[in-house]
Amino acid sequence: MRLNRLEEAGHWYRESLKTKPDHIPAHLTYGKLLSIIGQKTEAEKYYLRAIQLDPTKGNCYMHYATESDTLWVPHQVARLSQENARNTSVSSVFAKRQFLLEQSRLGEAAEMAERAAELDSSEFDVVFSAAHMLRQASLNEAAERQYERAANLRPDYPAALMNLGAILHLNGKLPEAEANYLRALQLKPDDAITQSNLRKLWNIMERQGLRIRHAEERHVN
Repeated sequence: MRLNRLEEAGHWYRESLKTKPDHIPAHLTYGKLLSIIGQKTEAEKYYLRAIQLDPTKGNCYMHYATESDTLWVPHQVARLSQENARNTSVSSVFAKRQFLLEQSRLGEAAEMAERAAELDSSEFDVVFSAAHMLRQASLNEAAERQYERAANLRPDYPAALMNLGAILHLNGKLPEAEANYLRALQLKPDDAITQSNLRKLWNIMERQGLRIRHAEERHVN
């Protein structure tokens, strides 16, 4: 019974596309329907057509990216993106990044996230997410740049300052890390993670003979 209804729905989507061949939602929905009933190859045609109709719509990439492995053809989407590089949207970049994450291709996903951050460098959530992804991929210098950008976008957000401190700590920039940890604790004095990170940092700094800001130690229990 359900299959009959899906086939009937498919008929009406095809009729709709005959009258409105450039209607993107119809392409996406019909592609989804075809995927449900197992017609993956045919579904792919409608997803790709939707992307071709408007390469700047992240929603098109998102639909395509969330389908099964057999439906995703990276070289085809890459070609479409290259043809429309000037119009590539942040959301479409994140769609591809999500696919790469699902395939455990963390390095490529991080690079895609960094590209999204460059496309929308004034959007805190985009930049902060990219920084996390870069750090997970051990691209620490790039992560530092994005964490610094995120902290500049939201200078009074403790988590941004703590994460910037953590990546500076990891990259061996100890006084700079200390300054950001202390600033984060001024804004959120009871944050246990920042307190722990700062204690570890001070231990390292003392072993290296570096001057630490003991006057601020009251923030750390």
